[in-house]
Amino acid sequence: MIDTTTLPAGTREGHAILRAHAARIAGAPGDIAQRVMAHHQIYRDSNANHTFPLVALHGALWAAGFFETTGRLGDALRARYFYDARERAFRMQLLGGFAEGFKSVNRQVFIDTFTNYFFTRHYGTRPDASGYMHPDLFAALNTMHAATREGRTMDAAQKRHLFLQALQFEQEVTVAPGVRAEVSKFDCPILTFLCLRPIVRFAYFPRRTYFWFRNFADTSERIARALASYDIAARAGWTVVEDAMRSSPVLPGAYWSDPAGFIQRVAA
Repeated sequence: MIDTTTLPAGTREGHAILRAHAARIAGAPGDIAQRVMAHHQIYRDSNANHTFPLVALHGALWAAGFFETTGRLGDALRARYFYDARERAFRMQLLGGFAEGFKSVNRQVFIDTFTNYFFTRHYGTRPDASGYMHPDLFAALNTMHAATREGRTMDAAQKRHLFLQALQFEQEVTVAPGVRAEVSKFDCPILTFLCLRPIVRFAYFPRRTYFWFRNFADTSERIARALASYDIAARAGWTVVEDAMRSSPVLPGAYWSDPAGFIQRVAA
């Protein structure tokens, strides 16, 4: 997705270049498919050591079908306000605004994940590189890159530790403020109830396994559910989790014939 050998010597300039490149790949808020594909390529580039992008892309695929006006929440609103076309249109507009805001948060998560990954891959051994992210995340990413360079697969504890560091960074720094900002715009008790109490099921979950949120705006609950999603993935096996992407209608079928080449063309 990027040739890091062309990056400048200075970490400040290199970080800015990587972030700009990530923003181009991320596209517009609605371009979920290309962010999913790029997340997948980060996972593959890490020799399957960096599992956060793989779990995160399943979250994006779920959200694409849940928060959209054409998804399950839209169906619920159409059923609730079937008798009043004007009120139904107003509520659907509110939902559309929330979905757009949620996609903007997803876009920012990708930009952070891409930038942190490639920045540490290229500059991670530099003494002046540690100040660009939380030191625990920086250390965990460096451990992962060392394993990847040596052709090693990290053990289960190391993979989970890296996932947790990446998760906490994104949830506390990026997702929490974004979700709060979108929820604060709501002036509809029914829509607030539906959006903050979603039923979540990722494609790789076992049959009849769902998560019921009490409050989607609660950072600690989102982190706990994400860790549970990770544990389900680890038990299922990462190949199973990767293969489960194929069930999504969001991804173009052409992607699977040449995943790396496809996203390279998107990123060009």
